[in-house]
Amino acid sequence: MKGVDYKMKDKIEYSNKKFKGGYIGMNEEAAKQLHIPFKHKHPEHTIEIYHKLPHDVRYTTIRHEEAEEYFVKDLHYNRQQSHALALKFENKEVPFPKTNIKYNLKKMGFKVRK
Repeated sequence: MKGVDYKMKDKIEYSNKKFKGGYIGMNEEAAKQLHIPFKHKHPEHTIEIYHKLPHDVRYTTIRHEEAEEYFVKDLHYNRQQSHALALKFENKEVPFPKTNIKYNLKKMGFKVRK
């Protein structure tokens, strides 16, 4: 639904190899823009992570992918903008908000589109 500010719980899947280009994490929107195959039963709710990462890097990568997916899909930022914002989000060291996302992102200091 366009314009609705909610987030479904993403399913995390683990890959035995890195993605084309050396990426260690991927979401559907990034895969589309990077022209990387992303074949899942429900790709819009799936994040795939390279399984040989240390746990702290996995957690950071999952947060990054959730943020990036939201910025592209719901706020309509392009790949470069969403990636840069997701990198900033990683530095916050907090989970990506699951409810009242725009409000919570504003509280964290992010400028979000209406």
